[in-house]
Amino acid sequence: MSPPENDKYNPSRPASYDLNNLPMRQETDYWTTINQLATASSKQQRAKITKETGISRLPLCAASKAFIHPTFFPIDPFHLFYENSMAFIWDTWTTNSKPTERIHLPENKARRFGEAVSAAMKTLPPAFCGPVRDPFLKRHSQYKVYEWMALLHWYILPIGMELGFDPSVLQNFSHFVSAIEFAMSIQARSEAEIADLHSILRKFLIGFEALYVAGNPENISRSRLCIFQLIHIPMHIKWNGSIRVGSQATVERSIGEVGHKIRSKKSPFANLANIITEKELLRILKLYYPSLSVHSTPLDSNHGDDAELIQKIRLTKKDSEETFAIQELESIERHSQIDLYDPDSGAVAERWGKARLANGRLLRSKISDKGSSAAWFYRWFEACINENGGTRVIFGEALAFYKLKIDDAVKKSLVLYHQLVDVKQTLGQLRGKWDRNTIHAAEISAIVDIVGIWELENLNESKNVYILRKHPAIALLSPEELGKDTEIDGNEDLAPENVGGDSQNA
Repeated sequence: MSPPENDKYNPSRPASYDLNNLPMRQETDYWTTINQLATASSKQQRAKITKETGISRLPLCAASKAFIHPTFFPIDPFHLFYENSMAFIWDTWTTNSKPTERIHLPENKARRFGEAVSAAMKTLPPAFCGPVRDPFLKRHSQYKVYEWMALLHWYILPIGMELGFDPSVLQNFSHFVSAIEFAMSIQARSEAEIADLHSILRKFLIGFEALYVAGNPENISRSRLCIFQLIHIPMHIKWNGSIRVGSQATVERSIGEVGHKIRSKKSPFANLANIITEKELLRILKLYYPSLSVHSTPLDSNHGDDAELIQKIRLTKKDSEETFAIQELESIERHSQIDLYDPDSGAVAERWGKARLANGRLLRSKISDKGSSAAWFYRWFEACINENGGTRVIFGEALAFYKLKIDDAVKKSLVLYHQLVDVKQTLGQLRGKWDRNTIHAAEISAIVDIVGIWELENLNESKNVYILRKHPAIALLSPEELGKDTEIDGNEDLAPENVGGDSQNA
């Protein structure tokens, strides 16, 4: 925006640019440049025009009646946000900066960050994505787009705060994260909200220039197009709607799928047309009859507001005498206003280890994870609790699930949990601390979704626990692109009871 020593290195350009009033090219300027290229008398002249304007030739898509420059070319969020901007920022921190600069991430911290990311996988639900590799060790081993997503949305800010990254760098990065999450979220936006997005991006870019260029002409190359292009996101949303519609991930996937199906060497394009037509007919058919989808399961049809409880765990008389089980039963009594010890109440509490939520996702519990050798744990959730005539969002760790029966009729399905308290937002990240002293009870229907958590292992003096919500950009990737090699939890609902027989009340 304000290049250092501009009068020396680039005197033909303005000394500074106002991000609220950028000089925008119009369609007439574009066609003037195209005409200049067409009438250029030499390669050198064409090269000079291209260098000055960034336009090299008339594209084939100009034949479309919908072609209007520059609105015809939407931003590709996956390449711009994750594979370009995110990767560039990481490389600048770790490799392309000097130890004396504020933005530089020392090797020991970069190594600790990578180790923390790798260790964090055991508390990230596998329904979110596949394993995220250590970026310090695996950055140059074909680091995947979903891994860059994970760093941007889940790990850089929480881990950075706990490991002591430079606060001003994290503050600036938080503006970048906030803008990307806004742009990738699926919801209608007002003019005021888009204006707010522009303000966030402006704040990020001004801070970026101050930190990364820092008045040094030798650092001007850090103001790359992928960074400056971000200021145009609000305009592209106005032009084309959600920034997600410009995603090349779905386009590239379709090209790859169709390309591998072409068999005719004599008439490949006719073969291609038939494949595309057949694919679209199948897509329309699945819209009419969703059960025909190969990914459709009985779970996809939803259970209404009810959850399916899995892995029945017998609550024996000996179990019911243990302190932890007594606290669980007391919590159920407080919530349901029923005396489980009164034989005349007809009340029986059945204990379960897992719950399949209404959205089809599996939520485990502490009791189901007890003694488990699983590499991934996902017993944390977000819920909306009705309280004093309103609703309150809470985050909890599921301890166990219960079916409360009265005279053999199921009255309630409950989750018992420890609650995250003192929840605050720091740099846009939700964090709090576990209250291990109180067992709460809530109806399972109040659970909104599963969440992941992250907390620093071993030397976690702050005891901060960070909440990781599934971000909407994931929905645009296929299971293979998310690093999911196998169906997650596909057969967990078939797991046998760990102890036979019916549960008993105390």
